[in-house]
Amino acid sequence: MPTRKIESVLYVDDDPEICEVVKATLSLIVGLSVHTAGSGERAIDLAYVLRPDLVLLDVMMPGLDGPCTLKRMRGHALLADIPVIFLTAKVRPAEVAHLLQLGALGVIGKPFEPLKLCDDVFSLWNRSALEDPIKRVHAAESAVQAQVSSLTDSFLGRTKGDVLRLRAIIERVRHEDRSVLERVQRIAHSIHGAGAMFGFPDVSVAGGVIEQLAEDAMTTPAAPCSPCEPAMRQQLLDSVDQLALAVQSSEQTTLSSTGMFTG
Repeated sequence: MPTRKIESVLYVDDDPEICEVVKATLSLIVGLSVHTAGSGERAIDLAYVLRPDLVLLDVMMPGLDGPCTLKRMRGHALLADIPVIFLTAKVRPAEVAHLLQLGALGVIGKPFEPLKLCDDVFSLWNRSALEDPIKRVHAAESAVQAQVSSLTDSFLGRTKGDVLRLRAIIERVRHEDRSVLERVQRIAHSIHGAGAMFGFPDVSVAGGVIEQLAEDAMTTPAAPCSPCEPAMRQQLLDSVDQLALAVQSSEQTTLSSTGMFTG
């Protein structure tokens, strides 16, 4: 159990937009020194240099995922005692129990509300002696909200590009092995989590459907190099079409709410 005050945090996530939101939230609202890393490998390198008080670690990342990153940290004397909190969309009891068994301080579910993240972090840190660490400063909240709003537009633009990438990858499954579906799952996983955090539930749901379909297709028993079944491939393409419609609708709603939409 931590016995010191949190002053520095290392946040690890392969989604750069979520990294920016977390950095703004924790630094502006409670004044923490926040550094970010886009991979488990980079996180370990930074942890050696920064020696943060706390590491917030995404579970699902390409390459070295969250659990493997924690295991490596626990294997190095200089990093073994750094508390780690996992962030994950998979918060079923068995999954949470497994992460806690790895030595995590706690688990925070994704998507999370940026302005409530501080509460969750300090609650898990369990420092009752902290002097009101989650006190809200109105100016800081406004600054965080402004950053979130800016990243919201970036997210929708990025997701429009992801729609095109997803269609191209799924079409390739027609001729290539099913391993390329892992890229579909990772893109959709990012859309699922970020869409909910940025306030686009329809986009998030559409991303979640694609993520689950890709996962199902990868786990369906078949020869390793066999292509995806035509019916499953069509389901994926139809779901990408639904994602495109959700993005378009979200863009129109956003423009309308800001007084910029006149269609």
